[in-house]
Amino acid sequence: MWIVLWTAVVLASLAFILGAVWRLITRKALPALREVEAIADDFTQRWNSAAQGTAQPLRSPAEPAVFTPVNSARAAYSSGRDQRQTARLIRRMNRKDTLGQPQRLTDLRRAERKGLHHGPLV
Repeated sequence: MWIVLWTAVVLASLAFILGAVWRLITRKALPALREVEAIADDFTQRWNSAAQGTAQPLRSPAEPAVFTPVNSARAAYSSGRDQRQTARLIRRMNRKDTLGQPQRLTDLRRAERKGLHHGPLV
């Protein structure tokens, strides 16, 4: 009799646990997964529509510089830095011209050193 009683208790508790897990899966997990799927689809659609505007990646991958000599790497860095500074200087001077603001004296001197002439002031 004890074997039958304990078997019934174990089967009843197993049925209760399976029912609780089934409820948890059908009422909580599946709707959450459907919501995640909807969010992922929306994100994918937005990503693809945003990527349509760019034909190429924003930056090209850098070349591996492991075997580049130090002097040539330093020279490439300094020339790139000078190009970026000159481009920034020109953008700032053009923006100030557009807005009708006075130019910075340091910008005018730097432009003169770089061979850029800015109107009658230089």
